[in-house]
Amino acid sequence: MVPQISVQTIRGQIAAETEPAKLEIRRPQPVVQAKTTPAKITATNRPGVLIADQTLTNNALTGGKPEAFWKRIYSQYQDIYMQNLLRIVEEGNIMGDLRKPGNPIPDLALNDFIEGPPDLQVFGPASPDNIEFEYIPNDINLQVEVGGVEIKVQTFRPEIRAEPGKVHIYMKQYPQVIITPPVIDITI
Repeated sequence: MVPQISVQTIRGQIAAETEPAKLEIRRPQPVVQAKTTPAKITATNRPGVLIADQTLTNNALTGGKPEAFWKRIYSQYQDIYMQNLLRIVEEGNIMGDLRKPGNPIPDLALNDFIEGPPDLQVFGPASPDNIEFEYIPNDINLQVEVGGVEIKVQTFRPEIRAEPGKVHIYMKQYPQVIITPPVIDITI
């Protein structure tokens, strides 16, 4: 057997220890100041005017004022005149028609007596709508003073404190080479 050299190596080891960096951020809250001014509304309003016209009601109940009463009577005479004129012409035609037997004059006189005087509308017409209403509203005096909001904001810069980290590198074990010479036995 041939003696051999023994070589043994031990690797070196590098160790590293670290401490992380410390970062502290402090940010103060902003200061907000808000001032509000409310809106002011001023409104003045007077009540409106209500006008009730009862002229047609008075005309229907009492005949109304004398002037309106007589105007209503006189305004009907033109129609009565035209009706009487037509009646006279018809009666004249009846009396002048000699083809009819009998005496038409007493018959016409009896009809005039039964019919009576002409129908005049002395009072106004009766109706549930005889009162007329009119409402006149007053204008609203409205004044608006606009309000507002005043906002003041004070901000602060963030406060940053940083502590750097550390790295410590060292040799935990140095590399080694161990050589063992062969053992020679000279005793032969």
